[in-house]
Amino acid sequence: MRRETVPGKSSAGFTLLEILLAIFILAIVMSTVYASYTGTLKIVDDTRYSDYVYGMARNTMKRMIADMESISPYKGAFRFVSERNDIGDEDFTDLTFLTSAHLDFFDAHSSGTAVVSYYVEEDGDKEGYLLKRNDILYRGGKEAEEENLKGAGFVLCDSLKSVKYTFYDKGGEEYEDWDTASPIKPGSEGAPFLISVKLEFVNPKDAKNPFHFTTRVFIPMAGAQ
Repeated sequence: MRRETVPGKSSAGFTLLEILLAIFILAIVMSTVYASYTGTLKIVDDTRYSDYVYGMARNTMKRMIADMESISPYKGAFRFVSERNDIGDEDFTDLTFLTSAHLDFFDAHSSGTAVVSYYVEEDGDKEGYLLKRNDILYRGGKEAEEENLKGAGFVLCDSLKSVKYTFYDKGGEEYEDWDTASPIKPGSEGAPFLISVKLEFVNPKDAKNPFHFTTRVFIPMAGAQ
């Protein structure tokens, strides 16, 4: 039986055309799938980082509120000191104060008035800085305390861009510094009545718009001084 063909076109020609068309369609499909896949991964990564930052901010603020609300005097005297800490081109403020919110990860039964210090350090692994918290029992002197206030603390959060504290006296006047040990600086009369805390975290997708978190903490014992 004889097979008829279309004049001027071979069966091989049809096969090659079909293969080229199939490859073209496959390339379009694969490009669409890849674009959708990478877009989904980007959204997932952005969401994961946002959740991470919000979780850190929530836990950090919770710890700071607990510490600051428990600020108390030792033998009738408050201790609350803010110090400037210049790291590279950035300007931070470190805090040291007495509080009854002592936290000991190694001894759950440890309690008493503690010297708590918040300080910022460079992060060698990630963009941004580390906010660390140190906590040692206060025994009325500075000898062992000064040696252990920094360097051995626990990390409260990373990816920190900035931290800013604002202190308020009983009249509502605000200050950037506070020092209960200085007769010429705000704070010589005792602990601040209110503390505003503002944290900013690195936003890798938009460096000019970091993540912002703010809270204010009332100090109950400040009114008893």
